[in-house]
Amino acid sequence: MQTRLQRNRFLKIRQSLCIIQRRWRETLDARRARCDFLKKSSSAAKIQALWRGHSIRLNLQKEQKAACKHVRALQRGKEDLETFQRMKSAVITLQAFCRGWLVRRQHKEAAQAKRRHRFSAAVYQNLCAIKIQRFLRARWALKVAMRQLHYVIYIQRWIRAKLQKKRYLEMKMKVVKVQRAVRRWLARRNTAATILQHAVKKYLSKKREQRVQRGIIKAQALWRGHQSRKANDTSKVVAMRHRFREVNREVKEADRLCNKTTLAIDYLLRYKHFSYILAALKHLETATRLSPECCEHLVNSGATLTIFTLVRSCNRSVPSMEVITFAIQVLLNLSKYSKTTEAVYAVENSVNTLLDLLQIYREKAGDKVADKGGSIFTKTCFLLAILLHDEQRALEVRNLPKAADRIRSLYFLTARKHKMDTERTVTKLKMNVSLNGSFFTQPTPRKAKARPRIAPDWVLRRDKMKEVVDPLQAIQMVAEAFTVVP
Repeated sequence: MQTRLQRNRFLKIRQSLCIIQRRWRETLDARRARCDFLKKSSSAAKIQALWRGHSIRLNLQKEQKAACKHVRALQRGKEDLETFQRMKSAVITLQAFCRGWLVRRQHKEAAQAKRRHRFSAAVYQNLCAIKIQRFLRARWALKVAMRQLHYVIYIQRWIRAKLQKKRYLEMKMKVVKVQRAVRRWLARRNTAATILQHAVKKYLSKKREQRVQRGIIKAQALWRGHQSRKANDTSKVVAMRHRFREVNREVKEADRLCNKTTLAIDYLLRYKHFSYILAALKHLETATRLSPECCEHLVNSGATLTIFTLVRSCNRSVPSMEVITFAIQVLLNLSKYSKTTEAVYAVENSVNTLLDLLQIYREKAGDKVADKGGSIFTKTCFLLAILLHDEQRALEVRNLPKAADRIRSLYFLTARKHKMDTERTVTKLKMNVSLNGSFFTQPTPRKAKARPRIAPDWVLRRDKMKEVVDPLQAIQMVAEAFTVVP
């Protein structure tokens, strides 16, 4: 009996221990599963965060591209709206003329209908009177036959004469109006023909005089060239001319300007080495300075974006500054040509890149490469001034954030440095005066505010604006375009 109790107690204790062990193992498994779940959850959250960030960046890039397209669409919509408004005003004017003519015709038809109505009423009344007279005459015919007949005939003739006269006067007034309108039209046509004949005769006379003048100038040029060659045709000049002819005969197809331009564009788009890029930019600078076809070919090849990218990737080392100088000169040559100016401005962030160049390469006292930096500064200022020569582009650039403030800061900094250099020069001159005993100063001429005429280098005109080399004058042109000059 005692053994059975002990066994039952042992079995209960063992069952309890088994239950406790099972619960503890389940607890450990649950803890381990929770740790694994937390690790997987944190990993999944990180992966989801990275994926959402990537998706948001892609969406942001799409929205930026859509915004650019929307801005361009707004610009095209604005131009279409202006065209539509002009067409609408023209259509409204034509509609007003047509409606006025229709109203006048309706009034005329209404007046004619009114006159017909009056005539019909008069005829009806006359017919009624005639009927009454007939009845009366029939009744009076028993007493006085045909006594009143001549009165009726007289009244009828009088009414017919009145109506005939009225119709005659109306037709006469219409004919007179038509004659007056035709005479006015003929007078206007004769006057216009006289004016046109006078203008054509004047134009033909002017063209004839221009042809005669060109012929005279060509004859003078030929004679002067002949006289100059006759007077200066020395053995050295003859030998030089022969050498030029030999060089022209031996020239190769690869030496042509268009082929050099194509090869330079290929180098610029393919190679990454500084020597190839610098050589390509030198060729492109010469080609764009001398040929409009090379400018259009460069723009059509898409190399303007590459040039801006190259400028943004350069630093302040001497080779990089040389590359930037030639790149800015190429862009300057493109901007002077009216057909390629918009291509330079249309590059994304072109104005911001030029403003960054102005900020980086502004002239500083004590800079060892101040000459190169100053050249980049003045060329960039002149390029910005040409791009902002158009009022629409200038208005768009003025709306850029902080652009006016940056130009104002650069203008004041350049003006202050120019003033310091001027004072330093005056001090040196005064020191020379104290040594030599004489001092002469020339007053600074005032610059005219006339709008300059910008033309490419292949256009030979006397009123063409030359490139600006003074940093103060260059930044002043940009400041005037931004309307920040005090």
